[in-house]
Amino acid sequence: MRLALRVRDLVLTSWATDRETVAKVLPFGLEPAPVGSEYLVSLVALAYEGGRVGPVPVPPFSQLNIRTYVAFGDEPAVFFLRAYVTPIGMGGILFGAPYRSARIRVRGDCVEAPALGVSLQFETGEPAEPGELGRHELGLFEAAGLRGFRVQRGAAEWQRAVALGTPRADVLLALGFDVARPSSIFHARHASFETEVPPRRLDS
Repeated sequence: MRLALRVRDLVLTSWATDRETVAKVLPFGLEPAPVGSEYLVSLVALAYEGGRVGPVPVPPFSQLNIRTYVAFGDEPAVFFLRAYVTPIGMGGILFGAPYRSARIRVRGDCVEAPALGVSLQFETGEPAEPGELGRHELGLFEAAGLRGFRVQRGAAEWQRAVALGTPRADVLLALGFDVARPSSIFHARHASFETEVPPRRLDS
C-alpha cells in the first residue's frame, strides 16, 4: 500500500560524532558509515500537513526522529534510533512503524519536545542543499528484527539555518552522544515523500 505525505517545516539538525559511539547503538549486522568525511547523528523534526495511505486520508501530525547513518550491504542507509509522533500519528503503528507518543511542536523557527528534553530555536539564511544528508533512500529500524522501507522524496527548497542560543537535545545525550553544538541545521518550508507500507523485514 502506498503512503504519501505532505510536509510543512522539515528541520534536519546534525551533530558530528565518532564511529565507536555510533557502533554502540546499532543492532548486530549494521556498520556505521560516514556522511562525507564525518560520522553523524541527526535530529529530524517535521510537521505533516496531511496525505493518504492508499485511498484513506491521513490527518496532520508532527514527528521527531533520531537517526544515524549506516551501511547495509553495499548501500548507504539511515537507521532510526527513535521515532516520536504526536498522538494522531500513532495510527502508524498499525502499519509497523516503531512510533512512541510525544508532544512535539515544529515551526519555521523552532522545534520543541519538552518531555524529550528537545529545544531548538533557529534562524534561516541562504538557500543551501544538505547534500548526502538528504539523498538516502533506504530507511531502517529495529522492530522484532530489522525492517526497511524506501523513500521517494519530492522537491524541497532547503535553507541553511543557525541555532539561536544553546540547543537542548537530552534524548541524544541519553543515547551517549555529545550534543554541545550542531554541525549543521537545514530547513525546508515544504517537502513531500512517498513509501510503501508496511515496512519489509530484512536479513542483514
